[in-house]
Amino acid sequence: MPEEANAILVAGLPEEAARIASALRAAGPYPVWLAEEDFPPEAIGCLVAYRPPPGLLARLPRLRLVHGTGAGVDALLADPDLPPVPLGRVVAPELSRMMVHHVLAALLRHLRRGETYAAQQRERLWLRHPPRDVEAFRVVVLGTGALGGAVLQALSALGIPAAGWNRRSGPLAEALAGAMAAVVLLPATPATRGILGRRELAALADDALVIAAGRGGQVDEEALLAELDAGRLSAALDVFNEEPLPPASPFWTHPRCVVTPHIAAAPDPAAVARCVLESMARIARGEPPLFPVDRARGY
Repeated sequence: MPEEANAILVAGLPEEAARIASALRAAGPYPVWLAEEDFPPEAIGCLVAYRPPPGLLARLPRLRLVHGTGAGVDALLADPDLPPVPLGRVVAPELSRMMVHHVLAALLRHLRRGETYAAQQRERLWLRHPPRDVEAFRVVVLGTGALGGAVLQALSALGIPAAGWNRRSGPLAEALAGAMAAVVLLPATPATRGILGRRELAALADDALVIAAGRGGQVDEEALLAELDAGRLSAALDVFNEEPLPPASPFWTHPRCVVTPHIAAAPDPAAVARCVLESMARIARGEPPLFPVDRARGY
């Protein structure tokens, strides 16, 4: 009887994949390969990837586990070759901390009128403006999972009024009415695609901020661009409908938009290794992964 496949294959951007592979080798007993290496397909029991290269999954006949490198697994679920094996994702304080820092950086910049003062600096203009009322700076966090929950806790600690919203919370436009910021951290599913549309954006207060830092495709980019052009809203966008963001996108140069290249909660090698190795141990015992994915729900 052939031995159980227990080697790990890591696929992804070369530098990122190499760091994850190094962490797996340092923390666990399993052989670890990179997808660009000449690996033995029959020995691979676990694939670790965000978006596997086309056809890679079809070359791995003995997979027992497929594991993402972050909280979102929509790219894995969209792969036509994904086999019917357990699917795991990363939930870790390292990712939550990164997301909190990213969201707070954008929110505090807006709260303290950072965009206004940056524009004045370019014009060499010394002009003070009244500070915003923190108690009136209401934030709505779309998504109440591990990342959204961490952001809500951080906002509470800073005395910034905030509320979480998920698809069981009622109409989104009503929740957003008069809010000074919307933080989009929902999982990517068919139900959340385009969820922040014209009606929802219009519900936000004048001079509100939209932060998209979860998954792309949840903000109606055309509607948001219209609000930016009108000077009514600002945005801090880390995720987009199309990534990398095309050079011709107007978001790159828009004065009311900050663009970052999907780095709000980048994969943490130690966190990925910890979740993958624990999940492999659980699979060996006939248990589900540490943080299993419900394929029907998409997360």
